[in-house]
Amino acid sequence: MNLMGAIIKFFDHPFFIIFGGISATVLIIGFLLNFIFWILGITPLLWRLGYGRWFRKIAIVANTETYNNLEKDLLDSGIFRARKIYRITDKSLSDIKDHSLLLVDYQSFTTKNIIKILENKKSNAGMIFYYPQYSPRYRRAIPYKITDMISNSPNTIIVNFRGRLLNDIVMTLITTNYEKK
Repeated sequence: MNLMGAIIKFFDHPFFIIFGGISATVLIIGFLLNFIFWILGITPLLWRLGYGRWFRKIAIVANTETYNNLEKDLLDSGIFRARKIYRITDKSLSDIKDHSLLLVDYQSFTTKNIIKILENKKSNAGMIFYYPQYSPRYRRAIPYKITDMISNSPNTIIVNFRGRLLNDIVMTLITTNYEKK
């Protein structure tokens, strides 16, 4: 008997046949469970992102110049369509209650208006404050009182870069609640 024949005869033992069958079964079940858990984990996130992208509206709370720039960024990114972007000015701050996703340019408003914006926000709405500190136009710092109010309000964030702004909008689409109408 040659060496190869001895090896084959050794592994033909019933122990190795049973062990091989059990190992193959565990491996197949493991792959299937891994795939199922991956699908169950990623599907709700993709569902919420898709729903948010197609059906949710975003309100940009800003003055005219900043509104135009932010709207252009949102449209260029492909996240929102033009008909899903709304404008809220300092004259219509009470309209904030009607929106579930808000993008606020901090420098477009006075401290009094910022407080009114925070008071009008629904608790389940996402709010992103845009405050690019590097710009000469944005010289004044956010007062600690306002920072605390923003921090204590659910689903709010302060962003200072436009690239980060788009990322935070996507994350807010996924993580905030929205009501079906």
